[in-house]
Amino acid sequence: MTDNESNDTNQNTDAEPEAPAAQTSTEVAAETAPAETAVEEGEEKEFEFVEDPVFDVEYKGDCTYEVKVTVSPPNEVKLSEDLFEELRKDAEVPGFRRGRVPRKLIERKFGKAVRGDVELKLVNAAFQRLIKDKTLSPLGPPDVEGLEKEREAERKPGEPLAFTLKFEVRPRVELGKYRGIEVERPVFKVEDKDIDEAIANIRSRFGVYETVENGEARDGDQAVIDFKGAIAGEEFPGGAANDYPYILGTKRFFPEFEQALLGAKPGQTVQCEVHFPDDYSAPHVRGKKADFEIHLKELKRRNVPELTDEFAKQAGYQSVDDMRGKVGERLRETASNEGNSIAEERALKTIIESSTFEIPKSLIEKIAHGGVSERVQELVRARVSAAEIEERMPELQATAQQNAVNSIKSWTALQEIAEAEGIEVTDEDFEHEAQAISQRSGATLEAAAQYMGEEERRDRYAMRFLQAKTLRAVMGHATITDKELTPEEFKKEVEADSSKEAGKAEEAGKAEEAGKAEEAGKAEEAGKAEEAGKAEEAGKAEEAGKAEEA
Repeated sequence: MTDNESNDTNQNTDAEPEAPAAQTSTEVAAETAPAETAVEEGEEKEFEFVEDPVFDVEYKGDCTYEVKVTVSPPNEVKLSEDLFEELRKDAEVPGFRRGRVPRKLIERKFGKAVRGDVELKLVNAAFQRLIKDKTLSPLGPPDVEGLEKEREAERKPGEPLAFTLKFEVRPRVELGKYRGIEVERPVFKVEDKDIDEAIANIRSRFGVYETVENGEARDGDQAVIDFKGAIAGEEFPGGAANDYPYILGTKRFFPEFEQALLGAKPGQTVQCEVHFPDDYSAPHVRGKKADFEIHLKELKRRNVPELTDEFAKQAGYQSVDDMRGKVGERLRETASNEGNSIAEERALKTIIESSTFEIPKSLIEKIAHGGVSERVQELVRARVSAAEIEERMPELQATAQQNAVNSIKSWTALQEIAEAEGIEVTDEDFEHEAQAISQRSGATLEAAAQYMGEEERRDRYAMRFLQAKTLRAVMGHATITDKELTPEEFKKEVEADSSKEAGKAEEAGKAEEAGKAEEAGKAEEAGKAEEAGKAEEAGKAEEAGKAEEA
């Protein structure tokens, strides 16, 4: 392995991979955690061999091992004696008191079961000895071959027990250079217009919808409507609602529905024709044409507050000047964090490109399968037809497999660097994060700590802490060159380097729009009158307390 300047110690090659975009680090780490083959404290003691088993180890590549094992007869005799003695003490046989059953009777009655138990215990003991002696980190229990033949051939007393173990170990990496690498970091200067835009977003969130008496409906307005639909003159389930508050421009209904409302005045009734797709979720309207009658009962328009010291105080600031200063500070902090994140991703990519990996095939396939499943669900939510999804399946599988390989490499490299640098997750990391959560959310420190302490969340946070600390160490030794960009250029850099967007460019924006195309007649939508359209009202307590720039 590369010595990476002062680090010339041996590095652990059994690291755990990070989750791909479709999965969390915790989920993939669970797939690659060390197999629980060792005997837990409080359970039966590990078997001590009378004579060491013989291992014929063959490495098949891609982290796969095939090991032929031979266990000498004295080991089987010793373990059989131990098990028969335990049975003799505890077995209950009619006509005998517990502990007084003759040994030969025990052997006749339980001999076959004991032999099978002995074989399994010897297999487990041999596997544990193997991974200990060879310093292996298996992904899970081994496949065992040969025991069936042993039983069919009725192995004679005095013959050794022979079987084959097949298993995979966790991914391995031979690190390339990770200290002193060169990294370009994008930066941009926050200008007054950026602060103005952020403050405008805050004002918009504090806007209050007020009734418009004579205006015409336009995007952004809240239309309170009654509607009913009919197919071939007959009303259908879920095709009607009263006092439904709908925000124009959100595209939660079909485009024809919104188009009919645009320009309408309060008290006016409009009509539209909606064609339900052939693959529509509700079978009773699938592929059919519906005629809708929509009555605009009330029109509301958001009134945005003026930017005054009084508003600034309502939004949580002391004055307009204080608001501008703090909003600008947060924008600069956000830009700095995003620039650092991009630089870290580039640094990790450079390290990966100079490193050599060995990855078990089953791990790639398992993670890729999860990635395909999640991608398919996204396409379903985006209302992509089943036929199109099936047509795109080879592409989805290829992308998911590549994402899986990339993610495994990323996390394996990070784990290897953390091992080399002596980086660990400590209780102090959790305490600092709990304090940060408490400050951000207003929750008590105890509540934040309890939230993080739940097993699944704790694992997730531990992975996040380890990744962050390791990347900080890498960047601490890197040669960083800042490249100043315009806000527009910087936004493109963020989008291009964001791993979350990898493989999704084709659907970008589509899921957001098409996935929200909930038709006017859907019962699910009709039942949410008290909720839909109100999320943006400034009167909401949670919204009033969130004076943060968009």
